[in-house]
Amino acid sequence: MDPISDNSWFGTASDPKKFRKLVFGLAFFHAVIQERRLYGPLGWNIRYEFNETDLRISVRQLKIYLDQYPDKTPFDALRYLTAECNYGGRVTDSNDRILIQVLLKDYFNERIF
Repeated sequence: MDPISDNSWFGTASDPKKFRKLVFGLAFFHAVIQERRLYGPLGWNIRYEFNETDLRISVRQLKIYLDQYPDKTPFDALRYLTAECNYGGRVTDSNDRILIQVLLKDYFNERIF
């Protein structure tokens, strides 16, 4: 069983409240980029197959980084891993790469707290 599917797993983070808020932002980001696919070339220049695995690995990395850095949330590192590595690994168009970074910056920042 995947630990992300278990609700009690979310309570094991060093700061569960902060973790849940960031997971919400990440889930919202995932929903937005999935929804943009429905608009064809207006949503993305190239059709990408983002999936739940991208979201799951991003949530796991988020927990690891929050546990390692409890005093200051490493937003730059989290945005890089999520936008460039996890989701951006399949993004080949330079404008789409910029777009995914900008979208994530709206959901991964201090205002989410």
